[in-house]
Amino acid sequence: MSDEPIVQMRQIRRSFGDSPETQVEVLHGIDVTLNRGEMVALIGPSGSGKSTLLNIMGLLDRATSGSLTIAGQDVAGLTDAQLTKLRGETLGFVFQFHHLLPGLSVGENVMLPAAALEGALRASQLPRAQVLLEHVGLGDQAHRMAGKLSGGMQQRVAIARALMNNPAVVFADEPTGNLDTESSDRVMELLARWNRDRKTTFVIVTHDPSIARRCPRVLKMVDGHLVGDGPPEDVL
Repeated sequence: MSDEPIVQMRQIRRSFGDSPETQVEVLHGIDVTLNRGEMVALIGPSGSGKSTLLNIMGLLDRATSGSLTIAGQDVAGLTDAQLTKLRGETLGFVFQFHHLLPGLSVGENVMLPAAALEGALRASQLPRAQVLLEHVGLGDQAHRMAGKLSGGMQQRVAIARALMNNPAVVFADEPTGNLDTESSDRVMELLARWNRDRKTTFVIVTHDPSIARRCPRVLKMVDGHLVGDGPPEDVL
């Protein structure tokens, strides 16, 4: 891990509602700095604001107020197109449900983030997809239809897809929540190895304390407030 900030949030607030009278604030002035190469767990009960915070960090939602800097770029004032470009070039996403396209091959699914930036699926994208599939132990599955794989294998494809554009940060929202113990362990080992070897920052939302303990840093949310930030033995 380095001391180079990759995500900086200052006094981030998020409110929902159509009018001042009906607005409800769900994030209350969050300050977080994530450095390059960190592996961070984000925990908290349902409704604590974890997903809202993740969506703002991931440029999927905008804060009501406060400042957000991603890879040195202040996102305030960026157009939706500029946010989409920054997200595609800098961030990767893994979700609890893999969201693969069953009508595409495994390799084509992995290539999708590159296709989004380049405007189409291209043969030139396949070699990198193949390397990533080999990393997740699926190097011989590139031409198989994605819908034919087991749940654990599909989640590993989703990890390869998240890494396709060599993101600086990967946001993983309950990436093991739909998997058995063996598949869950394998997914976490893959993330930890990539984090260690490539210095990619990972933010992992989880309800599972055993998953959080595998991360050197844990952020804890309660009722829209950040109430814990430190090693797992101090936060859990």
